Amino acid sequence: MKNIIKNWTCLLVFSLTCGSAISQPATWQAFNDSANKNGVTTDETVTRINVGRGSPGPASGELLVFGSGDETGVTATYEETLSAGSVFWTSDSITFDEESDAAKLFGEALDLTGNISYGDAPGWHMDLILEGLDPNSKYVFAGTAMRGGGAGYAERTTNWKIMEAESFVYASSDGAWKVSEDSVEFSTGHNEAGYVAKWTDITSGADGRIVIRTSHTVGEANGGLAGAHAYKGYAGGAFMLELQGDSGTVAPGKGLSILRVFPKENELEAHPNSPLHVLIEHDVHKVDPGSVALFLDGKKVASVVQQDGDRTSIVHESAGTFEDFSDHTVMVEFSDSSDAQRKYTKSWNFTVMDWTQYDTIPADSAFTLAELEKQERGFAIRLAAIDPEDPDPDKEVMSEIGDLWWIWDEDYNDHSDRALFNSKGYYLERAQINYQRDGRTIGNKAEEKLFPGINGTESLIPEGWEFPVIHFGLEATTYLDLKKGYYHLQITTTPGHLLYVGFGDDAEELFPDESVNPGNDDSKAWQYKFVVEKPGLYPFTLFYYDSLSGSSSLIASGGTASSLEWLNVAPSGLKFLINEDDNQAITAYIPPDAIAKVSPATMSVLLQDGNMIVTWSEPGTLQGAEEITGPWNDVVGASSPHPVAPDSTAMFYRVRH
Repeated sequence: MKNIIKNWTCLLVFSLTCGSAISQPATWQAFNDSANKNGVTTDETVTRINVGRGSPGPASGELLVFGSGDETGVTATYEETLSAGSVFWTSDSITFDEESDAAKLFGEALDLTGNISYGDAPGWHMDLILEGLDPNSKYVFAGTAMRGGGAGYAERTTNWKIMEAESFVYASSDGAWKVSEDSVEFSTGHNEAGYVAKWTDITSGADGRIVIRTSHTVGEANGGLAGAHAYKGYAGGAFMLELQGDSGTVAPGKGLSILRVFPKENELEAHPNSPLHVLIEHDVHKVDPGSVALFLDGKKVASVVQQDGDRTSIVHESAGTFEDFSDHTVMVEFSDSSDAQRKYTKSWNFTVMDWTQYDTIPADSAFTLAELEKQERGFAIRLAAIDPEDPDPDKEVMSEIGDLWWIWDEDYNDHSDRALFNSKGYYLERAQINYQRDGRTIGNKAEEKLFPGINGTESLIPEGWEFPVIHFGLEATTYLDLKKGYYHLQITTTPGHLLYVGFGDDAEELFPDESVNPGNDDSKAWQYKFVVEKPGLYPFTLFYYDSLSGSSSLIASGGTASSLEWLNVAPSGLKFLINEDDNQAITAYIPPDAIAKVSPATMSVLLQDGNMIVTWSEPGTLQGAEEITGPWNDVVGASSPHPVAPDSTAMFYRVRH
């Protein structure tokens, strides 16, 4: 595969009404370096309240007035809520814009190097509890974190949320992703832009307490940052609390503000299938939907206007593909719903990426959905688990991923659990490929399942052995429903995989972008980029081979258990598991040859001693037998084709094949 240009960020975030992220004049300011592992912060008036594995403490203490060291009367306390892992206290070399909000706000007080790291799975959060506030005063809070991991860590995101405050005004950095008035998130793995989470005009309740919660992204479906990792982020690095003087008051705006546009303003590498998005935040008045007009290169285009709470979205889905290197101008016009009908106009430019540089999928391998004999969504999966030290010399073994081409037709000792596989040897995955050997969370998406046929690590340990020695390989075949245009697929895996277009001898290998090498990192993905010139269903084969070596081996000393997930990056920049239930995800169809024919089940019913006994012939199984205690209509999600009178004793059951 050819080299690609650098990754691009999908959305521009800006606000016309939020306050500056640089501090206002204050009665006092207090700074805390939460991760001074390298000892660079030496000012004794900067506190060092900290938490995390390896941290020296204290986890709680009184904040001091910066410069004088006077007591503020405010106590800061960190409290962890762990997930599967733990939170670390680390020091990392970082780079950031010297003109950024983080530099201007914290630069003179403390060193920004270091952070409180993420947990190992979704569900972690860190609470910074501030107590002893004066309910009659107003405060400013600002926080940031910087891992400095480079572009490869850009998806690691932190969400800040203010809680238990009576009132506040959102004032985070322009460019930070505003989720809501009380929530903001941005990349902290690569916070070179120096973004800061900030609120002004904070008043506490009568208890004099507020909480600042840091955690991973809230998720794209909940309005979180596009492309953010599902659970990796940082729980903070530095924060400031300020007793706000009168001059620090930031009054809310009285107009509408454009929160985000897509493609972002002056974007140089926009997706060729980019939709046009405008997100507007309300204040006193809303957008008048009838006043909206959207223009692309001077021509008015159709748009869908949706209003949800205090926001209005304007969306135009592009019907075609923009030419590579082409320049475009978008303009939006709208009015608010006030009696005065105040008018707003915004225009911006973007340039499309060089997408024709990528390889083209062979058009002759495509066919239409109507030509597919059986239209069942999902993947056909074969899996073989083999002991490479098999004592039987007449049995075949696997030693590399390429052996998956022929192993299915050979005689081998299979140590996998075949209960889930049909008579043709396939497991039919009707959801998504998001597997992990021990069911823990690894990769970009949560909610992993066990590899089919591998019931955890214990199934790979022969009797009498202490550690896993059995290898396993997986073949997933599917038809992907692809439209015309440019595609970006991602495979996150440990340890090895291969991707092909086609099945069997007709398959041609796709090669990942050579400029991105995730190695065995469980959060980075191999990236596949290609062009489709003819829409249709295309055959794909994905191989996975686990030799239980290196970081993929879950042994006594630790390590990462094997994982495999397959995603696509939509034109909007959002990531979806292939075959996910979303119109931006790629739909997958099971190859008909993998679907076994089943004969109808025969069923008999016997009433004995007041009990109804149901028997049936294979392959039918009584669906939910342990749950069925009444008529068909009592089964959640089921409806009977046979109407039942209220006073009838008839009961209908269903059989699943």
